[in-house]
Amino acid sequence: QFRNAFLMGCVGAWSLHPKQIAIARNVFSPPADEVLWARKVIDAMGDGTGAVMIDGKMQDDATVKQCKVMVELAKLIATRDPEMKAAYGF
Repeated sequence: QFRNAFLMGCVGAWSLHPKQIAIARNVFSPPADEVLWARKVIDAMGDGTGAVMIDGKMQDDATVKQCKVMVELAKLIATRDPEMKAAYGF
């Protein structure tokens, strides 16, 4: 149920039972390694214009926009979850 909601573009879902909270958290929280990579891309792009090579792959302004969305979501999650805050490096 949560996975389907995530695949349809939702960023969260209602839970009927407390046991579902951990599952929802895992589905809707970006993985820490992806957040760290997104921060690396944002830092490398500077003003967000042009393109850069990171780990042998080109990253451009479209990539940095997606990375910013992920990092902003991670920041919101980090304000409520100390464990994720530490994992994300905030």
